[in-house]
Amino acid sequence: MKRRPRRRYHAIRRVPQAYPGLYLRLKVAPVLPALAATVAVGALAEISALPEDVRSRARSLSDDMGTAISEKSQRIFFDTPGLDTLLIRSLSHVARRTATVGRAWARTVVAIGADRDGRMARMLPLIPRRGYDALMTGILTIGTAVGALRGGEVHVALLRDSDADPAFQEPLPGHPEAQIRRVDAPALLSDMCADIDELYWSRTIGPAVKITRVGDGEARRWLLSLVGTESMTWRSTNNPADAETNIRLMLGLESAMSVGVVRALHAAMERDGVPTERWPREPVLICGHSQGGIVAAALASVPPHEAGVNVAGILSTGGPNRRIRVRPDVVTVSVYHDQDVMPSLDGSPDRAPDRRVTVGRSLVRPRTRPLYYAHSSSTHTETVRLLERKVRVTPWGRLASAMAALQDFLPTAGEPTRVMHYEIWQDILTPTPESTWDTVAALERGGSYEPITYPIDYAVTAPRLPRIAQARRRAALPARIFTALSSLRKDRS
Repeated sequence: MKRRPRRRYHAIRRVPQAYPGLYLRLKVAPVLPALAATVAVGALAEISALPEDVRSRARSLSDDMGTAISEKSQRIFFDTPGLDTLLIRSLSHVARRTATVGRAWARTVVAIGADRDGRMARMLPLIPRRGYDALMTGILTIGTAVGALRGGEVHVALLRDSDADPAFQEPLPGHPEAQIRRVDAPALLSDMCADIDELYWSRTIGPAVKITRVGDGEARRWLLSLVGTESMTWRSTNNPADAETNIRLMLGLESAMSVGVVRALHAAMERDGVPTERWPREPVLICGHSQGGIVAAALASVPPHEAGVNVAGILSTGGPNRRIRVRPDVVTVSVYHDQDVMPSLDGSPDRAPDRRVTVGRSLVRPRTRPLYYAHSSSTHTETVRLLERKVRVTPWGRLASAMAALQDFLPTAGEPTRVMHYEIWQDILTPTPESTWDTVAALERGGSYEPITYPIDYAVTAPRLPRIAQARRRAALPARIFTALSSLRKDRS
């Protein structure tokens, strides 16, 4: 009978500082020769002096080689959970050294009197000292300087209201008609995850948000389903669920999605007749995938009157939000997959910074696109279904208590509900010479959010027992033998 392998303990994610950078380089080394060859073939396709048929074949070969490299690298990161954390930390080390050089250069400019307008002196305290903060700040500043990251004013619009006649609203000029089919109130937590699966395919300009009002009066509560990153490009579009939002959320700055979610919820409350003074007190449960989990944690990390919403429960699936400490009164369940690289993009080890309940699941590698499978919202939906089944069988412990607290937000039999869908989008700003400086200066205007920090430096020397202790251990066995022989000799006499 073949012995079933034991589940591996992924120490890389628990203590990434115990692994040197050489470990990461050895793991990704098999990909580097193929990557260099792909770049060389791609450069060959760009040489205008070559015949067009040769360039076409080179371009096709480069695409095929790129696909093969992508699959191979995905298998490497899938089979070795924790390499993603080491990669982000290696980049953070480089960013910290770069920030140190920039800080020294700024001090030199100020010291020699070359800072005529005083801008360098004002920027000097804003240069981050932590590696990850320096990495995110550098990306945000450079992206703004080249005009790639330029999200502007955020807008929301009603797509559908179950109490309206007709329920679906006319789309705004220039906006396509939303493709929404899951219009019923969720009965399970997995239903909220399944709603996210469908919201990804709503075909709207910006992300669609499903907002469900449950109950009336003092028993009224709200359910939100938030999608993750939809725009995977490094250039801002009208879709605010993009890389700029991710960077801002990691730095604790105001993001377009956070503003949009709060505005959409306020619009739903106003439409439902909730007084304005009650908006920050209405209990809210947020189910967010990927970036949606970061938005939920960011809103729950500050007091309700500051955030504008009272986040009382969070179900986060695949969200890199371990740098954010939520309020102690917020019930939080975080669902991760061991082979998912996205939760490690914050560079934090696999530790809970607060009282949240973390649930993991180990996946079996599929034939193709394993990292996409590990981070997919549908895969997390299936994991939440398995989790609901588990707590029904074993209804005790912290996990069952947290799941029961989140399930209390769901509607009971006969309880009135109202389902609304909103679209969030943003304007695109025109780059100006002051855009970069405004972005840097905004870093000191963050809210009360304070990121959790973890040890990042690699431990060069491993702790060892003192020599005295080792000597005592070595002398312990002879001493016991001598004592036994002595007692035996006494018995013979």
